[in-house]
Amino acid sequence: MVILAAIVVSLIVVNYQPTIARVHCNEEILNNRPDVIMLSTWWCPYCNQARRYLTNNNISYCEYDIERSAEGEKLFNDINGQAIPVLIVDKYMMNGFDESRLESLLERARQSS
Repeated sequence: MVILAAIVVSLIVVNYQPTIARVHCNEEILNNRPDVIMLSTWWCPYCNQARRYLTNNNISYCEYDIERSAEGEKLFNDINGQAIPVLIVDKYMMNGFDESRLESLLERARQSS
């Protein structure tokens, strides 16, 4: 039993990644036109991956929590969101998180502006 507990604790310590602070959408941030608007939840591991990627790559973003924000829930329902996170880049949108797809959307948005 002690060995099993030691293995579990070791796995937790090795795989621990501190959470990334959330950037909630507010008027000031939205006026600066962030590159990405994310619809997310606090518990979603893919949302956390997206947050980490956006932060580590200095991509401006903000997010709405679809469970804790009436505005986030409304946006998610208005676009018929299928999965979280939903990443909105200019006029493009993707469900879920994939680094290469996100980079492709960011490039398309840069080219169209």
